[in-house]
Amino acid sequence: MQQRWLKIAIWSVLRLTAQSLAATDLPHRVVHQFPAGIWLENIAVRPNGNLLLTTLTPNASIYEVANPDSQNPSVNMLFTIPSVNGLLGIAETAPDSFAFVGGNFTPTSGIQGTWGLFTTQFLPNAQPRPTFVTGLPDARLLNGMSSVAGHPELALAADSTNGLVYRVNLLSKTVQVSQDYPEMKPDPASGLPIGINGVHMHGGYLYFTNFPHHTFYRIRVNPDATTALGAKVETVAVVNSSLADDFAFGPLMSNTAWITTNAGSSLVAVAPNGQMETVAGSSDASAVPADTSCAFGRKATDMNVLYVATAGSGGQGGKIEAVDTTRLSF
Repeated sequence: MQQRWLKIAIWSVLRLTAQSLAATDLPHRVVHQFPAGIWLENIAVRPNGNLLLTTLTPNASIYEVANPDSQNPSVNMLFTIPSVNGLLGIAETAPDSFAFVGGNFTPTSGIQGTWGLFTTQFLPNAQPRPTFVTGLPDARLLNGMSSVAGHPELALAADSTNGLVYRVNLLSKTVQVSQDYPEMKPDPASGLPIGINGVHMHGGYLYFTNFPHHTFYRIRVNPDATTALGAKVETVAVVNSSLADDFAFGPLMSNTAWITTNAGSSLVAVAPNGQMETVAGSSDASAVPADTSCAFGRKATDMNVLYVATAGSGGQGGKIEAVDTTRLSF
């Protein structure tokens, strides 16, 4: 799953029948452009508003972007984990404490037995360091992550190749399969070993995307992230013209979902009723090239700003784009 393999494989999937979406490009600006070769894979926002970014290439690092709402943000690489090729999903499990996943991969797939979950914590007057929590020996390609509100000891991690969700107890270091459904599996016809991608708990449901199915799903869950009795997977929206990568809900308590589309190089807003609108990338493909994930700001000055991470394209590295969502109206 190196950058070159990903781009070739992903673009081969884009031979899809396009669905016409309403398009209203929202105002946006570049927060920071990274050098060529840096693939930004996932994003989280600290309580102080700083951004945390995981990298898939060229190594397994976490960067911090301080004051992303200002005209002069600063960027610092916090650490690199040499034991794995790349890092993927990241989620805040407790205030200023984050869990993230990483592993090794070949040009065609993830390597089973190399995937693990790590944590890092921000403390006063201390440099954050990575802590290995546990390996997931059955995992083949860990991807998106979610916290579990009210349960700081739990984290969810999607396995894109096995097509399921793991629930990891950060204290006992136990790993369980919490969800495993056909809608999470890869599509054999796509040639990609990727099914479920982004995963987030929201409003009593576990929401997830399936990358090549270009579909946004949900299933009702209990507070501890186990599936509710009798719950079935529901289709929220089908984005036929684009892949479905990671996503975020907001701003604030809004139930609008914002889905990144990776090689689709666009950002799609999805209302609770399934109505969709392309809000970035419809008229300017360079706005969010190969966007991989997104998250809303947490300061009074940027709570309506969606920060979008990209993998980069056209010889450029990934970047962070700030999208002002205040004008969106379905």
